[in-house]
Amino acid sequence: MLKTSKSRYTPEQLNVRLRFIVGLVLAGCLAFALAMMIYGLLFVYQGSELTAVDAEFFKLLSPVVMFLTGTLSGVMIATGSKRDTDGDGIPDSEETQ
Repeated sequence: MLKTSKSRYTPEQLNVRLRFIVGLVLAGCLAFALAMMIYGLLFVYQGSELTAVDAEFFKLLSPVVMFLTGTLSGVMIATGSKRDTDGDGIPDSEETQ
């Protein structure tokens, strides 16, 4: 049996890694959506006024961008669970000695 010298990650470390990866993915989706919206507005010729298809596209994309922004801020603001080393269900910072 092959043993490795690496220890397992603690739940706090896994939570931080998960939040980091989710944050990166959501930030990438948000950046991509915003870049495509700006590209569509600036570099695609639309004539004298916005076409009906483009207007519906922007109506559809706006709530998606707002959802991604809210989700990203929620993931970044969320606090991890408090540490409970003895496993009694009460966080160590709230226990009385």
